[in-house]
Amino acid sequence: MKIVTSFMVAVLLTVFGLGLSVSGAEDGSAIVFAKCTGCHSLKRVCRALGKKDLAAWEKTNQRMAEMGMSVTADDLDAISNYLANAKPGESPVCK
Repeated sequence: MKIVTSFMVAVLLTVFGLGLSVSGAEDGSAIVFAKCTGCHSLKRVCRALGKKDLAAWEKTNQRMAEMGMSVTADDLDAISNYLANAKPGESPVCK
């Protein structure tokens, strides 16, 4: 079921990706949705907001890349920076 859901999210982001707001592209939330939901729900990410600093998110995201997350170095930077600066319970990650 996770794979189907992840696939659907990826398709929707691909099809409607051009309609994302510029802020979503700039703040990293779009890439978090695209990459992190490939393996787990955003609830897991949401629970960690505010508990990890930039270095911890970089370490976590590097580990995810090593486990198979298809991501560029720029993507890793965007994801880590976004998550390090996101506030606990913050939307859109914590809907």
